[in-house]
Amino acid sequence: MNFTPFIAFLILLEQCFHSSDRSSLTQKVILTPEELELFRNVKDTDIEEIYPLGSVILMVFTLAVAINWTVGRYWRHPYRRGMGWAHLISVMIFTALLYTRHTSMEFHKGNPEYEEIENDEDEENDENSLVYLFALLVLIFGLAIDWCFSNTTKKRISVSHSQTSHKRHLAERLLVGQGLLGEDELERHLPQKNLRIFIATWNMNGKKDLPERLDDFLFPSGGESAQDLYVIGVQEGCPYRQEWEYRLKLTLGDRYVLLHSAAHGVLYLSLFIRRDLAWFCSEVECSTVTTRFFPMIKTKGAVAASFTFFGTSFLFINAHFAAGDSKVKQRIQNYEKIIKNLQLPKNVPDTNPIYSDPDDATSRFDEVFWFGDFNFRLSKSRSEVDSILENLPENDMRSLLQYDQLSEEVTKGSIFKGFKEGEIHFRPTYRFNIGSDDYDTSKKQRTPSYTDRVMYKSRTFYNGTKKRTNIKDNK
Repeated sequence: MNFTPFIAFLILLEQCFHSSDRSSLTQKVILTPEELELFRNVKDTDIEEIYPLGSVILMVFTLAVAINWTVGRYWRHPYRRGMGWAHLISVMIFTALLYTRHTSMEFHKGNPEYEEIENDEDEENDENSLVYLFALLVLIFGLAIDWCFSNTTKKRISVSHSQTSHKRHLAERLLVGQGLLGEDELERHLPQKNLRIFIATWNMNGKKDLPERLDDFLFPSGGESAQDLYVIGVQEGCPYRQEWEYRLKLTLGDRYVLLHSAAHGVLYLSLFIRRDLAWFCSEVECSTVTTRFFPMIKTKGAVAASFTFFGTSFLFINAHFAAGDSKVKQRIQNYEKIIKNLQLPKNVPDTNPIYSDPDDATSRFDEVFWFGDFNFRLSKSRSEVDSILENLPENDMRSLLQYDQLSEEVTKGSIFKGFKEGEIHFRPTYRFNIGSDDYDTSKKQRTPSYTDRVMYKSRTFYNGTKKRTNIKDNK
C-alpha cells in the first residue's frame, strides 16, 4: 500500500484538532482601512492582524500530493479510475471543510461579537467535526476496499499466470519436438549459434536536426559489420520519435524489421531484428519506471523490453539516472527502484524461475543488457581531467577510469551486482559542445566523464539453446 497521501492528512488533522495554536502557520500583514472597519476594538496604532496563510499552503500541498498519488496509482488502470476519482473528491472535500473552519476561526479571532456567540455554536462545531470525521472515514474505507481488491486481483492473476505459464511451457516443448524451434531451425538461421547484438545509447539533449542517415552510428566498422539484433536507447530524445525510428529503419534497410518500440517520456527504446529471425521471438513485453517524485514527469527513469528467442530470455533496459557530480547516492537509489519496480516478465513465462528474485527484475532473464545515461562522473576537477587527457596514451583509459564513480561503486557491490562491462578504449562521452568535438566550454565547465555506459550479465547456467552473446561497446 502507498502511504503517501496519509502524510498530508496527518498534517491537516493535527491542525484540525490543535487549531487554537496556529502561530507556526501564520504571518502578519497590514490591514487596509476597509478591513479595519470590521474590527471596532482595534486601536489605530495596532494595525497588525493574523492571516491564515499556512492553511492555504497546506491545502495546496495536500491537493498536489492527492492528485500526484491518484494519477500515479489509478490512471494507468482504466478500470480503477472510478476509485481514483472517489479518493480525489474525498480529499478535496475534506481539505475544503478544514480550510473553511480554520480560516473562519482566524478571521474572527478577537472580534467581540464573534466571541459572544462562540459558545452558542458548540453544537454546530460538533456537527462540523462529524463531517470531517465522515469524510476521513470515506477515504479510509475506499483505501481499504482498494487494498483488498488489489490483493485479490494479484492472487487471481498469480494463479492464472501460473496455469498459463504451465500450458505455454508444454506448448513450447511440443513445438521444439516438432522442429519449429528445434536445432534444425537454429542451424539454418544461425549457423554459428551466436546472436550478434548491437547496443547503442545516445543522450540527444532534445536534438531536433536529425541526419538523413545514421550509418556511422549503426555501422561503426562498415556495412559488413551488420548484426542480427539492434537495440537503440535514447535519453532526452528528439521531439519527433516516429521520424527518429524512420531514420533508423532507413539506415538498416529492408533486411530488418522493427520488433518493438517503447517510450517513457523522452526515453526511447527501439529494437530492430533480422526479418528472418523475427518469427522465432516471443511476444515482446514492455515496462517503465519513473524515478522522479512526481510520476507525471518522465525525464528520469527507465523503459525496458523483454522477449524470448529460441528458449533464451532477453531483457533490455534503457535508463537515465539523476544528474550531478555529487549525487552518487541518488543514482544508486534510482538503480534500486528500477530493478524492484520493473514489472517483467508479464505473460511470457520465466525460463528458469528457480533463479529469480521477486525484488530484482534482472534476475528473471537469461541475458540482461542495461544501458543509458547513468550520469556517473570522474571524481576529479576539470583541470585535472584535462591534464590527464592531454597526456593520455592511445586507447589506454586506465589513468582516467581509476577515478570513475561507477567503477568504484560496482567494485563495492552497491550497484549492478553481477553485471560486467566491455573494455573502454574511447575518451569520455560527456560533455561536448553541441555540434563539435570540444568538451564543455560554457561557464559550468563540466568535467569530462563516462556517463554513457553499457552493462550486461548472463545467468550462470546453460539453458538449452543459450549461447555466447557478442557485446558491442557504446561510443
